[in-house]
Amino acid sequence: MSTPATPQNPQPPDPETTGIRTLGHANRFAVWDSEFRYDGRIRVPMGVKIKEVKYSYTGNRQVDIAATEVKRGRGGIGQEYEVIDLTFLEDADLITFTLRGDLNVDADPRPAYGRTYQIRVDVVLGNGDVRTANPEIEVLAGAWNRSDPEKVGRPFVRLPYDNNWGGSPNSQAGFGLVADDGRIAGDKFIIDLVNLRQGEQGVASNSSDHVYYQLVHEDGTPSHYTPTPQVHKADGHRDSGTGRKVTLPALDLRQLGDKPGYYRFLVWPQSANPDNSPSNLRWDEAKPEDAFQLGSVYYRYTAPHNVDTGLRASIKTQTLTATAGQDRWIYPPFVIRNTGQRTIGTVKAVFTAPEGLRFTEERLAFTRWEDEGHEVVAPAVLSADRRTLTCPAVPLNLVPSGPGKDAWASVYPALEVEATAPAGRALVGIQLGEPVFATAQDTVEIRPRG
Repeated sequence: MSTPATPQNPQPPDPETTGIRTLGHANRFAVWDSEFRYDGRIRVPMGVKIKEVKYSYTGNRQVDIAATEVKRGRGGIGQEYEVIDLTFLEDADLITFTLRGDLNVDADPRPAYGRTYQIRVDVVLGNGDVRTANPEIEVLAGAWNRSDPEKVGRPFVRLPYDNNWGGSPNSQAGFGLVADDGRIAGDKFIIDLVNLRQGEQGVASNSSDHVYYQLVHEDGTPSHYTPTPQVHKADGHRDSGTGRKVTLPALDLRQLGDKPGYYRFLVWPQSANPDNSPSNLRWDEAKPEDAFQLGSVYYRYTAPHNVDTGLRASIKTQTLTATAGQDRWIYPPFVIRNTGQRTIGTVKAVFTAPEGLRFTEERLAFTRWEDEGHEVVAPAVLSADRRTLTCPAVPLNLVPSGPGKDAWASVYPALEVEATAPAGRALVGIQLGEPVFATAQDTVEIRPRG
């Protein structure tokens, strides 16, 4: 007797062909900085142009501000958009743009520590079609007192706007920056760290003196300049003054060997408790969703012709503890689920480990949802320093997630903790696919040897 076919769940439409694909946007800021930054891409019929771009000024999902088109690379401070790239395909055109302007989402969210808004963006095309996206932003409280709930007063970084932080031609020129030659001046990526609890005696998270930052390509791979999130010193302060800003040094992405494309500038504000322990109110650099996007750059940008591989995945991470020089190995797990439209079959996986950790085996073990007790092994190759483990073909075979479906695979490379491993947090990374379609990092908290 034959088995009846299982009805397929309807696939969500591709945002690039029916709406707008969001490349990046200013996703999180305090009520002090009500500004909008958005980078997007659309696929349109051949020859169709953008007629108008509008967005929601108050976050009520009603478009009420029209942006003016300006010259590519202008980097102005008004309500403006620039067409960054026009790429011609055989049957369609790809239009990539950047949008900026003011917002009015500065209502104090307390007693909650933050409030979310969806900022509707409409792109009106010359043929009458309207493309829409609804990027979500999180607006944080800009004041704190001891009676507020726990999360109020988490550290944040400012979203530079107008000319308040200096820079050329203005303070916000590091968002939607056009860098055809790969060069980024030293006044473009600005970090201004605020901690509303700074110096307050006897309260958690009362000291901030650094952030983590990273440049990440549209496809999820990091810039060679920041293979992992990097530490940058910054003076945390409570007031709204801008005199304690710091900037990244001048960069040359071409000289670094970075591939052309779109890069997001991501920052994770940090804070410590009175005993100098990391605060649980800091933003975790191991979690991409914790990042503040403060800028973006289009480096020799041309929209990729194969703009969507159809492969998408979420990767659940974990924090482990270990002791320098311990005898037992550790196995940082990465739990992978298919969030795309196509089955993830056999894919390449690359794992990276920082100083103090080394991979131990030329293989990768993993389990799958059908039989958690059955371990599958895929061959792998170790780098000379044993800090990179490359698995050319991992048979994940994960069907797309959906109602009643929870297909997953848990992969866990073996690592040893060297006796000289520095105390503190170490990040173990994973990249899936070629080209890469998903990345994540597990955290290993290393204690000194007793």
